[in-house]
Amino acid sequence: MAFDEKRKVKPPMEKKLIITCRVNEYKSRKENPHVPFTPDEIAETAAACRQAGASIIHFHARNPDGSPGHASEIYNEIVTKIHEATDILIDCTLGQITVGDDKDRIDHIAKAGADARTRPDFAALDAGSTNIDVYDPKTKSFQTGNKVYRNSIETCLYLAAEMKKAGVKPHLSCWTVPFMRAIEAFLDMRAIEEPAYVQLVLTEGGIIGGHPGTIQGVESLIGFLPPERAIEWTVCCKEGNLFPAGAFAIEQGGHVAPGIGDYAYPEMGCPTNAELVRRFAEMGLAMGRETATPEETRAMLGIH
Repeated sequence: MAFDEKRKVKPPMEKKLIITCRVNEYKSRKENPHVPFTPDEIAETAAACRQAGASIIHFHARNPDGSPGHASEIYNEIVTKIHEATDILIDCTLGQITVGDDKDRIDHIAKAGADARTRPDFAALDAGSTNIDVYDPKTKSFQTGNKVYRNSIETCLYLAAEMKKAGVKPHLSCWTVPFMRAIEAFLDMRAIEEPAYVQLVLTEGGIIGGHPGTIQGVESLIGFLPPERAIEWTVCCKEGNLFPAGAFAIEQGGHVAPGIGDYAYPEMGCPTNAELVRRFAEMGLAMGRETATPEETRAMLGIH
């Protein structure tokens, strides 16, 4: 599939803006003290982000000390408390490179699907493989040399099928053009249902496994969106300020996925997630796009 300038057609600006807040990832509190760890903290953050204009929260389960938590019980507690606190839509991680086995990665989603109180609305599915080692130009070296984020086609199809069984919609993360081409194939074979929710993962801070957090980085990916498919796309930036690329995404009819889990925003005084969401909501409104409510987001993304 080749790049096609005709695909960059701006939709009507009355299209509502979906803001997904990526609240913690695996960030420590050394860079930003507002990163939520506990179920109560994540639920409180979700409610605050909803009030500020977000309609989706993406989170990684954490142990009380901030270390990655993978037990289904932790996820169930977090999802239940978010449901009790707010009507925001919920997007769970599968653990990225911290969980190896495919079955273990999806286990908490499969178990959560049995009960509406613990079932998230989305789960992250990265549609390919890439290197996520960090390069340090000061030392002319990589901090690590073996952080390969492995997602084979077999893995992707398995995870998508398990999410469907659990009643959870895949949130498709796309780091490079080959990811986008895989997504087109998954849609063609109906392994993924339309409308698809595709997140463009831009990378800064020495992570060279994704496209840069620039307008050019966004353009190089949206040029490969399947033109005949129903897709809503959003953009995030790991280890980088999302505002420049985010403004371009809003202008082009896309959506935004900011969060202090991706970047601490020291230039803004290390804000809370809700403060960050509010700034993006204000930017969207200034560009003619109101934020979507959770119900409006459900309708746009085909969630019942």
